[in-house]
Amino acid sequence: MKETYLKVVLDDLSYKLGFVKIPTVIIWGDKDELTPVENAYLINQKIRNSKIIVIPGIGHDLDRHEHPEILSQSILANA
Repeated sequence: MKETYLKVVLDDLSYKLGFVKIPTVIIWGDKDELTPVENAYLINQKIRNSKIIVIPGIGHDLDRHEHPEILSQSILANA
């Protein structure tokens, strides 16, 4: 299982980002230490028609369980 996990984590799929053709909103926490916010900017550069929202003071746990109000506000504001 560990070997499979490492393959998934180390697999670089960034070359596929250029194939995304629909408008995309990237929502990221500026305190994310697992996947740094610099990655959000790289993704934003590679996906045409993308918009980035960086939420201050939030780490990697920006999800529906930890910060549902912040996440839902960001989604609704960009729908």
